[in-house]
Amino acid sequence: MLKFRHEVLNEKQRKILPSLSFLKENNFYLAGGTALAFYLGHRTSLDFDFYTQAHFDSTLLYQKIDNIFGTKAILTLKEEDALNYLGGRGIATKLFTELTNPSIDPLSPKNNLVFATTPLTDTSAPASGRGHVVFKSPLTNTIGSSNSGGEWAVYLKRTGIDALVIKGKAHEPVCIFINDSDDINEKIKILPAKHLWGKNTHETTENILNYLSCHSCLGRNSGENSQYSRSNEPIVNEINKLEPKQIDKDNSRVLCIGQAGENLVRYASIMNEKNRAYGRGGAGAVMGSKNLKAIVVSGKKRITIANKERFQQVINQINYRLKAVPATKRILKSLGTAGLVNLINCINMLPHNNFKDTQHSDEDLWKMCGETISETILRKVGGCFHCPIQCQRHTQIGEKVGEGPEYETVVLLGPVLGIYDLKSITLANYLCNEFGLDTISCGGSIASAMELYEKGIITNNDTEGLNLRFGNYEILEEIVKEIVFREGIGKHISEGSLRLCKNYEKPEYSMSIKGMELPAYDPRASFIQALGYATSPTGACHLRGGYAVSLAFFGGAKEIPRFSIRQAPLSIRNVQDVGIIQDSIGICRFTGFAVSIDVWSKAITSALGREITKNHFEKVAERIATLEREFNINAGLTQDDDTLPARFQKEYIIVSNEKKIVSPDALKLMKEGYYYLRGWKT
Repeated sequence: MLKFRHEVLNEKQRKILPSLSFLKENNFYLAGGTALAFYLGHRTSLDFDFYTQAHFDSTLLYQKIDNIFGTKAILTLKEEDALNYLGGRGIATKLFTELTNPSIDPLSPKNNLVFATTPLTDTSAPASGRGHVVFKSPLTNTIGSSNSGGEWAVYLKRTGIDALVIKGKAHEPVCIFINDSDDINEKIKILPAKHLWGKNTHETTENILNYLSCHSCLGRNSGENSQYSRSNEPIVNEINKLEPKQIDKDNSRVLCIGQAGENLVRYASIMNEKNRAYGRGGAGAVMGSKNLKAIVVSGKKRITIANKERFQQVINQINYRLKAVPATKRILKSLGTAGLVNLINCINMLPHNNFKDTQHSDEDLWKMCGETISETILRKVGGCFHCPIQCQRHTQIGEKVGEGPEYETVVLLGPVLGIYDLKSITLANYLCNEFGLDTISCGGSIASAMELYEKGIITNNDTEGLNLRFGNYEILEEIVKEIVFREGIGKHISEGSLRLCKNYEKPEYSMSIKGMELPAYDPRASFIQALGYATSPTGACHLRGGYAVSLAFFGGAKEIPRFSIRQAPLSIRNVQDVGIIQDSIGICRFTGFAVSIDVWSKAITSALGREITKNHFEKVAERIATLEREFNINAGLTQDDDTLPARFQKEYIIVSNEKKIVSPDALKLMKEGYYYLRGWKT
């Protein structure tokens, strides 16, 4: 059984992991009630731009909603918390672990959703518009942690809010509108959303923004008799009470769930700006369990940089580096993330048929790789907030337009299912975005069902005649719909691959860790990535677990032998910590190909006016990793959950003409080394 280092903290360690009692001290738990609740990290008018003052002297706004509307109270968040946890993943994890009992049912009202921005959000820093959400995952029963790009987090910041905590459950579907008013009573409106329930994420976004546009153009109350207004009762009467400046369409962004979240699919995503996703772990199901359809943010407030001249110098240096490195200057813009398909195949890491092997023909891969996407279905490229990398793919199949598919989607809805038909993969990807569904877990869960079907464990009676064999691209859209609406075999696949396979008494066919399906990198091709998957706090995630692919294969000074048992623990610990910092300052992981963390520490220092060193970053990462680990242990996980599916430990793949598995002994040695470096005793 794992024990935590801070159960027996020495004085030095106590300074690294500060007290987490501030909310209890402020009588937080007196809130009570079963209705939807908020905790909004809101900068006060007295000290609005905490960056200028180099501290986090801010407030948490607590709003209890009883039958949709209710009263408000204010709690204080200490300055030290911003310095110790920064923002994003850090401050969200800190708030979540303080507020949430690890033993709760993830789909109960007692679960919390914590959204957070960062010190760099809405600055001129490139690729810095990312937001983060933390919750207890209904897929894994671990801490859930997911990151999204786009602009929603930027506009949340522009309302004057740094963190948003949603607690409890509304009595009926609701929408939250947040604006930049300084009057707390006018800042937040909770409106009925029955008319939006049942709509997909694109329809929901368009519905809301179209109404905001209509309302803004016609003026307050004048839109009540319009056709659009009449079709959107009962929201009209309430939204007409808002000041026009509070619902400016051009300065508003929508975050919402689709039918997957409403129907509590365990890997439902939260979507913002239609196609950006808080993808992994089922945050959409948690939002759906709270009867929360959407959060609309509208604001124009801007933060103040402490040392503008020095900050811009650092940003210029970062932009120069991004333009100097081929991956961030040219490759990702030209090919998108799907440009990885042929590269990952070259190193025998591209999975096939539920990770049975990594064997593909070049002809098949060229049907759906990044090069082919660019030559056939690409309409234009795009990027997130202030991002020069421009890896987004705006694509079109016939009359249907959308975004993607990204690398993970291409592989998990493609070769992992034995499918190489780009049209089918892309249309299924569009559906996942519209329904709000994690494409990685969706593909991994379908793959497990296909293997069970081919082995005769799932029968035609179970599938109601649907042919679930590998390679059958014709059923891909249909099976996605069955998952979302929990129909036919989809009602079992919607539970995730582990629950699906356990239902048929064959858990070994689930390619998951802690219940989360693996992304598109076979761990037998890299011991470093294997250890990252096993020790990830959220399950099999290449981001929370550490993106060791770049560490091992993209060359330069960072290159580490991918089958080194000795070097794997330190390598993955370091890359995980870098990822924690990137998530906590709100920057894209792709910037790491060109810009090191010590450069970003200079950007944070000049933004805050407080010295933030690389060493400070390391302590922050250690602190956050420990909080995540502690939550999982208190939720019932042990070191036995830090493992790989048996297939990767027993069934080999061929890499450079050698048979490769991650043997139980090798995994045990790497885990022991990793725990030692983390300071976690076994």
